[in-house]
Amino acid sequence: MREYYVRKEGDEEASGPFTLDQITSLFEAGKLDKEAYVYDIDQEQWIPIEENEELMEVLYPQKQKLSLRVEPEETEEEAKAREKAKKKKPKDAEEEKKSISVPEMLAQAEGRDDSGGRSPIEKRARSAFIGLRFTTLFVLGAAVSMIFLDWDLVKTANALQMIESPYIIFAVVDLVLGVVLLLQVTEIFPLVRLRAAIGLGTLTLLFLTSGDPLLALANAVLCVSVYFCTATLSTPKVLPFCVAGTLGLAGYITLVILPIFS
Repeated sequence: MREYYVRKEGDEEASGPFTLDQITSLFEAGKLDKEAYVYDIDQEQWIPIEENEELMEVLYPQKQKLSLRVEPEETEEEAKAREKAKKKKPKDAEEEKKSISVPEMLAQAEGRDDSGGRSPIEKRARSAFIGLRFTTLFVLGAAVSMIFLDWDLVKTANALQMIESPYIIFAVVDLVLGVVLLLQVTEIFPLVRLRAAIGLGTLTLLFLTSGDPLLALANAVLCVSVYFCTATLSTPKVLPFCVAGTLGLAGYITLVILPIFS
């Protein structure tokens, strides 16, 4: 069943997930109105409920006029021709005709498959939130790793020297992006992908020139995973990048953080 995340104007955190029945109950109770916001996975942003056609059709249904269609009376010649054509039909053609149940009809109308699975929109929403959670983990983990890469400099608390360190600059950028991602602001996904692309080239080159090929590999895997976790809207496709990014982050922890405390 499809789920929705909603938030009102001024709310810092989203509420949900809610089913369609729960959304309807909140509207009937006056706790939500069409000016509240719902997460739109296609646009990767929050939009007013009144701009979501699917919700508006359910919450504010329009009355439709029903009319009866009178079939013209069939003549005797037409009846004989129909019976004759029916007898000529092969049995296989008759067997291929299958009735459709009301649940199946509703499933097709909602865009779900015959097995009663999730609709394409639900699947994309699920994939986006999985990618969001792993991306947040990867970005914050990278920020901590960048800090420990220049840990001796950080301990001096010399601001002028720290702003000259590329690792500290990346750490600050990652911390800002990570905090925003914790608030589920997916509008910054393009910025996250830009940071991943820059980090893939800059940091990998720095690690290679400093004689740390394993650290360069871990960084490359993590940056590629961050990029595709925010660009992929298919759960089977995003999960491998979630796993790969976890391995890349584990490489950072093993090669950078653990040696400091050992």
